[in-house]
Amino acid sequence: MKYIELVRLNNWVKNLFIFIPLFFSSELFNSEKFTNTLIVFLGFCFVASFVYIINDVLDLEFDKNHSDKKKRPIVSKQISIKRALIIAAILLLTGVFIIGKLNMNVLYLSLFYVILNIMYSFKLKHFPIIDFFIISVGFVIRILMGGEIGEIILSKWIILMVFLLSLFIAVSKRRDDVFQYEEKDQLNRLVVEKYSLVFMDKIITIISSVLIVSYLLFVTSEEVMLRYKSDNLIFTFIFVLLGIFRYNQLTYVYRNTGSPLKIFFKDRFLQTVIFLWFFIFFYILYF
Repeated sequence: MKYIELVRLNNWVKNLFIFIPLFFSSELFNSEKFTNTLIVFLGFCFVASFVYIINDVLDLEFDKNHSDKKKRPIVSKQISIKRALIIAAILLLTGVFIIGKLNMNVLYLSLFYVILNIMYSFKLKHFPIIDFFIISVGFVIRILMGGEIGEIILSKWIILMVFLLSLFIAVSKRRDDVFQYEEKDQLNRLVVEKYSLVFMDKIITIISSVLIVSYLLFVTSEEVMLRYKSDNLIFTFIFVLLGIFRYNQLTYVYRNTGSPLKIFFKDRFLQTVIFLWFFIFFYILYF
């Protein structure tokens, strides 16, 4: 169990973004493209776990003061730093080998992700605003990998939607750190000293608004309706609204956005909204 927690197996769900280009291209049932995307997904999961371990090692002192993070294997000394770094190196080499055997361009994107996140772990996470922008860039890299391996040209809409959605979640998560600092005098990371709850709330409001308008423009654009030969995508808009409203409720009312993955796995409301959005979009694209 401690090794599963070390590699953050539950965080691998983030890498499903690699499948987004395949899904939106209506080629999810193309066996060759699906298999190649799946292999890249598995390889990148190893690469991402390397990043998580390095980040845990570098954040060791701060994680000791966090109610949840202090239970992680490295912080709680269930796994030594030396052993964790050896495992991290093995994961990186394995992931690089798997991806490199399949597509070199995808490998370059993976290595760029690693370099960017190492820079983030060492220095960039201390720069306000830049810190959560880098998190969003990481998700854009994932869909670029999916587009490359599936030989799919990504539309500006997909890139924009993924960036805005990940930015919305990243800022909400950072707001929780700021809340812990201002209300409970708990410093989880240095950068929160350069934020305030008022500032974070304004950013979330702006991103929520832009995300909603952008999605509405996406589903009503002539380009998209012609591409998918349907004007029924507008019906998916209600679920995007519900999802954003619910996440804002969790942020402001329940103050429970410190762990987006826990929300994803436990919040039945959001799970239902995501399922219905996916089902309707899937039906329109494939049937």
